[in-house]
Amino acid sequence: MTHPDDEISICVWIRRLVHAGNPVFISWTHSKPIRENEARAVAKILGVPQDHLYFHQATDGSVCDEIPVLLPKFRAMMAEVQPDRVCCGAFEQGHIDHDSTNYLVNKTFDGPVLEIPFYHTYLTRSQRINRFSDPRGEEVIHLDMDEQRLKKEIARQYPSQNIWHVLLLYEAWQKARLKPIVLAKSERMRFQTHREFTKPNHPPYLARKVKRSATWKRWRAAIRRARKSQATAS
Repeated sequence: MTHPDDEISICVWIRRLVHAGNPVFISWTHSKPIRENEARAVAKILGVPQDHLYFHQATDGSVCDEIPVLLPKFRAMMAEVQPDRVCCGAFEQGHIDHDSTNYLVNKTFDGPVLEIPFYHTYLTRSQRINRFSDPRGEEVIHLDMDEQRLKKEIARQYPSQNIWHVLLLYEAWQKARLKPIVLAKSERMRFQTHREFTKPNHPPYLARKVKRSATWKRWRAAIRRARKSQATAS
């Protein structure tokens, strides 16, 4: 995950894995004491041991600028955990920090990477939540009533953030547009295939808009600096 509260998107999937006897590890790229405490409390609810948690202390909103510092931390974590697969937020131009974590994962892990739709794109104030812009390849798990209650409980576990109110407002907005999405009813994931990190991961009409944005220009500059730093280090 990038921020403590991103795990809301797959909290039921995490609990299903834990209940099936699988070892699960969670890392957060950004963290500070209050948000770390919230993440630890959520991990306890989901059954993930405290010694399976990693916090990388990156700066909220500036992860892309800290990629050279974070790469060795991610390599060390991958070497220690030796995961079978890694799941992270999709490279979907919804939040530049999420895209940075996706980049870090793909540069430090050679196995299968699965990605989750958080939200896209940063071109609009009302972003699309829990849906890929192109749903091809996604798998959807539908949650039973107990799992839906768990998801709502987890969403309330971050008092330092306004995530619960954001999710409620989003559902109300979608209902008003006659496009209801009940976020607690499903979780989505797919194997990541798009790894061209200098190209937006969207259908052409959205990709063109992303390329014209200031945030995308910032992203391209950060990737150039990261690659230059890697080349110098090697």
